[in-house]
Amino acid sequence: MKPTLLIGLGNPLMGDDGVGCAVAERLAHDPRLPDSAEVICGGSDLLRYAAQMEGRSRVLVLDAIQDGAEPGGIFVFADGQPGLDDHQDHAHHLSAVQAIRLLEAIAPIRCTLVGIAISSAAMADRLSPAVEARMPAIVDRVLEEVERWLV
Repeated sequence: MKPTLLIGLGNPLMGDDGVGCAVAERLAHDPRLPDSAEVICGGSDLLRYAAQMEGRSRVLVLDAIQDGAEPGGIFVFADGQPGLDDHQDHAHHLSAVQAIRLLEAIAPIRCTLVGIAISSAAMADRLSPAVEARMPAIVDRVLEEVERWLV
């Protein structure tokens, strides 16, 4: 088992809501990804991957957030850092923030949430042009975060 797990969340059939999975797919094929990292696309149910998270030194969750920021903006919330509201609008039954807090309460899991700003989640089979244009910067920022853990 690799020590680092990256999980992309979202529904690719809901346009920008699928940005977490889109980033995960790009990371999985990026030669800059360290050999110590594993990447999976988790759909919209983070709790489903609790068993895969156990025993990892770090878990990074990639998910869309709707907070009024410019689409494609990147926000990193690590180790219980305040700043992301549990009650923010989300397309999942249980938000990623709520799922992370639940998982951290029941197992020794160190999670970092990378929130990617979107303006809407509407039926579409691709990302919006605004978010798609930011994908290289998003992938670079996630790789920076992973590299920071290795130091």
